[in-house]
Amino acid sequence: MSLSNLLPGLIFDLRCTEMRTFIRAIGFISEWSGKIFSFLWLPVVLVIVYEVILRYVFAAPTIWAHEVMIYLCAMIYIMGGAYTQYLRKHISMDIFYSRYSLRGRAMLDLITFPFFCLFVGALLWAGADRAWDAVMIMETTGTHWNPPIWPVLLLIPLGALLLLLQGLSKFIDDLTTVIGRK
Repeated sequence: MSLSNLLPGLIFDLRCTEMRTFIRAIGFISEWSGKIFSFLWLPVVLVIVYEVILRYVFAAPTIWAHEVMIYLCAMIYIMGGAYTQYLRKHISMDIFYSRYSLRGRAMLDLITFPFFCLFVGALLWAGADRAWDAVMIMETTGTHWNPPIWPVLLLIPLGALLLLLQGLSKFIDDLTTVIGRK
């Protein structure tokens, strides 16, 4: 039996009700985690405005505003990856990519998927290792304010896992597009 005969059956199995439910669940989690963390922009703006007013109007800068702003922006960035993948808004070489048909773009995405997996896998592995170490010693920043850094570091493997799951969902979608079941 040839590979071309096996692939349609495989895709049919990938498009079963359970798989569609799984893909919808991944999309739901990616969408809502992205939306929830996007609301952190409001505190970022408020902290910056507060710091600017204190620093330049009252000549009394804070010791905490810069780190809070960095923490919040890092949380938005880390947890926004899966949402960006869900919306298909990650950077692509549009000069070439946009010239292909939907099927051609899906084929290109399938070819580059192993590189995506290597990157996200490394991020997941290294992020989990770093977060574990930080939690074990209850790591802080070491600055004058000295807040804990481990809560933000815990988001790195979580964000990478969500990105990997959303990438897997896109891979299945691309596979069904290339095979022609969509």
